[in-house]
Amino acid sequence: MDRRDAHASPRIGAALEVVSRLGDEALVFKPAGLSSERGAGDLGDCLVRRAEQQFGWTKCWLPHRLDRPTRGLLMVAGSKETAARQSEEIRAGAWTKWYVARILDASAAMGIVGEHRAYLKRVGRLATVVRSGGDPSRLTIHCVAPALDAPHQAHALIRLDTGRFHQIRIMLANLGFPLVGDVEYGAWPTRSQSTEYPDLDLEAIALRIVRPGETIVHRLAQHPARRGLAPQIDAALDKVLSEAGS
Repeated sequence: MDRRDAHASPRIGAALEVVSRLGDEALVFKPAGLSSERGAGDLGDCLVRRAEQQFGWTKCWLPHRLDRPTRGLLMVAGSKETAARQSEEIRAGAWTKWYVARILDASAAMGIVGEHRAYLKRVGRLATVVRSGGDPSRLTIHCVAPALDAPHQAHALIRLDTGRFHQIRIMLANLGFPLVGDVEYGAWPTRSQSTEYPDLDLEAIALRIVRPGETIVHRLAQHPARRGLAPQIDAALDKVLSEAGS
């Protein structure tokens, strides 16, 4: 399967891949191109509707969301009470999320490892960096390594410390390293660029949840949509998850 297959619109109504489930809480894999919630042009299909049908829930709640082009780990809830508990955990900082993003200019990108802060503001359907008046935003880039399947491209392992609209996309673009194919934030289009949504390689790869008496760490296993990831990224993720779970 080539990258165009990996980023094609998901088959309408296909069953969700379940990573973990306990009662009315489920961690699922959201494919790229599938909206988290109902939206224009979705033909009635979205992750919420699939979860309701697959798990037999009257209603599905989302304590957090992934943008339509993003794939990876997404938590869903089948009751208002569970969703409220999850939301409170997020507000209390008990959830930590890690992403892998494919970016441009592999050689120069090594210099962006570290913590980055910005003020972000949503303007229409995009986000922008502002000097003041925006939402304080923070992320940490743990590691950057050249992509094994494409010259001049790299993968960045990112811990998302705040959850703003398009945060990873706009902050990386502001650093001078937009996601490959992210034409909305300054990148050149790819050959397989979709007219419906950006052809991005952005994956929510790991999630840590700290609860009374336990720390739960989920890491998304190898997936057909993940390509060219260097061993350095896996090693860095192993290290941060080991530290997070200790």
